[in-house]
Amino acid sequence: MHLRSTLLGATICVALFTAACAQGHDDGTAGDADFTKPVDAGGGGDDTGSVDDTGDPGVDAGTADDAGFVDESVPTDDTGSIDDTTAVTDDTGATYPDAGTLDGAADAGGAVDTGRVDAGPADTGPMCTGTLVACGGGCVNTQTDGANCGACGHACVGSQTCAGGTCVLNCAAPTVACGTACANTQTDAAHCGGCDSACTTGQWCLGGHCAGGPLGGTAFQVSLSASACNAVDHGTVTGGDRGGIAVSSARAFYTGVTSTGRFDLNTLLGETVGRVYDSLVSDLATGTVYSLGNGATPVGNTGGMVTSLIALDATTGGLTSTVINLTTPIMLSPGAVGIFSGYGRIVLMGGGRAWHVSLPTGAVLDLGPIPLPGARVACNSWAIWGVAEYYGGALYVDYVQSATAIARMRIPDGTVSTLATFTNLANMCGFTVSPVWRRWYFHHQGPSQFRNASGQTMGYCDATITGPTGLPCRPIEGTCGGSCTDLQTNTANCGACGHACAGSEACVGGSCVLACPTGQTACAGHCVDTTSDTANCGVCGHACTGTQYCAAGACGGGANYAVDTNAAGVTWVDACAAAGSMHVLSGADDSGGTIGLPFATRWWGAAIAAGTSIGISSNGNLQVGATSANTALSGSIPSTATPNGVIALQWADLVMSSTGVCIATTGTAPARRFLVEYAHATTYLGGTEDLNFEVSIAEGSGIIEFAYNTMSLSATATVGLENATGSAAAGGCPGGSTSCTVPSGRHVRFTPAP
Repeated sequence: MHLRSTLLGATICVALFTAACAQGHDDGTAGDADFTKPVDAGGGGDDTGSVDDTGDPGVDAGTADDAGFVDESVPTDDTGSIDDTTAVTDDTGATYPDAGTLDGAADAGGAVDTGRVDAGPADTGPMCTGTLVACGGGCVNTQTDGANCGACGHACVGSQTCAGGTCVLNCAAPTVACGTACANTQTDAAHCGGCDSACTTGQWCLGGHCAGGPLGGTAFQVSLSASACNAVDHGTVTGGDRGGIAVSSARAFYTGVTSTGRFDLNTLLGETVGRVYDSLVSDLATGTVYSLGNGATPVGNTGGMVTSLIALDATTGGLTSTVINLTTPIMLSPGAVGIFSGYGRIVLMGGGRAWHVSLPTGAVLDLGPIPLPGARVACNSWAIWGVAEYYGGALYVDYVQSATAIARMRIPDGTVSTLATFTNLANMCGFTVSPVWRRWYFHHQGPSQFRNASGQTMGYCDATITGPTGLPCRPIEGTCGGSCTDLQTNTANCGACGHACAGSEACVGGSCVLACPTGQTACAGHCVDTTSDTANCGVCGHACTGTQYCAAGACGGGANYAVDTNAAGVTWVDACAAAGSMHVLSGADDSGGTIGLPFATRWWGAAIAAGTSIGISSNGNLQVGATSANTALSGSIPSTATPNGVIALQWADLVMSSTGVCIATTGTAPARRFLVEYAHATTYLGGTEDLNFEVSIAEGSGIIEFAYNTMSLSATATVGLENATGSAAAGGCPGGSTSCTVPSGRHVRFTPAP
């Protein structure tokens, strides 16, 4: 009975090995229940090839499994029963016979099972817990890991992050997600104003709006120097500075307070155009000068709506019938306006915006919201003037940045770089260039490195032009020996290639002439001073007409005066504190004296020599050509009654202070100023006022300026100029009047005019 049950048990276990008897068998794979049977006393070594299965499918303890089990599930024959003769299959699938022998009695010598132990490899994998997953030798969270997002090896790219097992964009302000990338819809041309809202080719995105466009055209770049310069005083032609500069194929134009002047591009000989243009600009490719216009009307210095460009005659500066209508009107308001001449284009800036105008079509391209650069607006102009460059596919505007630098700004990003540096540009805020002459032309007021004198300066220096091809030699040059040669000054090629001047001759204006002393020029066999010779004003053979005179090489003036009763650029100079000043009429009442004029100048269209007697009256007036001062208490102008030739600053019954009247001469020839200052005067009846005023007479040009400092007075006085016969007068009061109450800070300028 015992034997039968034993054999039957053995048979059942063999038949049911894969199920009921499997708890004593290791199949070599992970995830099995951990074995707990005691070691087989007759078996071989431990099974070390499988994982240490603890019953948790997700945890691998990394140690050898089956601690002490043989590779079979049949116990050794130790009960006296017959030994197991059934073969056993181990973890690897191999079948091994049982070497035990039939015992038949109590177990006394049955052989143990010598079946082979499981030699499978040891499990060395990591142990991952919770939601972590083994990826690449480590435990990761595939819900948040950017390198293993959703699955091992699935990496997020660019600005993507992993969220919930999915790669998504995470854009920092001000960018937003557009497709697979972050974009700034305020500046990105591919997503301007919104995702996938692309600007057209050549446009850029500014403030979420597409602006600009493909420009094209001839490349044009400039380089400015301080060499081969020439500069003259243009005040006698234009009056004080006002603004507006442009160069045509024949003339340089500049606008002053009384007139626009036209100047020879080489000699800078100047003449008045006869009218004022406040908004000059030019096409540097054709040498055509335009006035910004509203229809057929030029735009003035108060700005306004620009709808057209009105062409000027290249030589005379007169308006022509050629009008280019702009495709889009442009609004320019004073205070932040830039006017830039370019090569086949112009650029206008105003109100924080910029526009590109193609020439000669007039096609307007809105460049978008671009503020005027940090330009120097130290002069008395409603706008700044400069140059528009185009090279490397980018547009630039060049402008005077400071008294020592001219800068360029790239459009539209506003990147600023230095174009050229200088030692002293005075109050310059406008310049332009001439590609044909390879020069840059400029205006400024006051002393500079180009002209160390007060007053108004028009000048030029050499420039280099890059871009345009086929530019001819300059008009004063010829092609001699394969290179451009100045035929106006080259003694070996004077007037023509190969024509050499002899001996002491010099080449002047393309002609071999006598070599004259410094400051003089040989004209028709004579040495003359072209800065003052009316028959050779500026250059030989250029004669001033009518009552005009020659001053600083320019014809101007006449028997009349243009009057500006709110003149810009007139400065108060304390003559009492000037070096070498003279104090006269201290504490005087109804007194006067005379003094000689220190230089030659002009008075009512006629030249007056140095030493001309000037009468000075304590009653606020001067008398030109008087042998003794008339001390009349008051008077009106014009009047044939004496005194005549009156310069009336404050003609009234005055009493001088202890300081009296201060007389001084300032500056250097040929731009000196004769100053007469009345210091702390009072009226005869009042006696409590504080009146401070002065007159300045300019050398050569005859420009006369009145400056009023502190004026605590309510009574009227006679103000203006009277000619030598008392037949004509120029009123110094608003509206041309000769009688008014002058307030503190008033500035009046009298400019000789035809």
